[in-house]
Amino acid sequence: MKARIGVASEDLIRRHMINLAAGNINYSKNLPTFWFTSLNEASKLLCNENIELMLLISREKPENLAELAEISGHHIRELSRTLDDLSSKGFIQFVEKGSACLPIAVFTDFEIILGKELENTLQESYCA
Repeated sequence: MKARIGVASEDLIRRHMINLAAGNINYSKNLPTFWFTSLNEASKLLCNENIELMLLISREKPENLAELAEISGHHIRELSRTLDDLSSKGFIQFVEKGSACLPIAVFTDFEIILGKELENTLQESYCA
């Protein structure tokens, strides 16, 4: 599934959220699902290593964190921190399966929109 990521100023994001809460915005699949205030902020979370990890989870479907640590070559403590970061932003979900937590990669494709394209997308979403 594709994650649409918007990169905009804190002020623009705040105005968008207020308009969304007030019902002034029509639903559009073109609107970002995730928001960051800078490309630097987005790239810290969505670095190549983390994207590769999400692709690995999607492809291999590990049954627990220990199995993911083994197939990814990461230490389980480091892996747990990374997955917690990705989970807190909604890129990874955990499903309880017995006594284990099954990691699920919610997104494996990413699109970043910013600048004029983002402004046009937001403008098109306002209710007439």
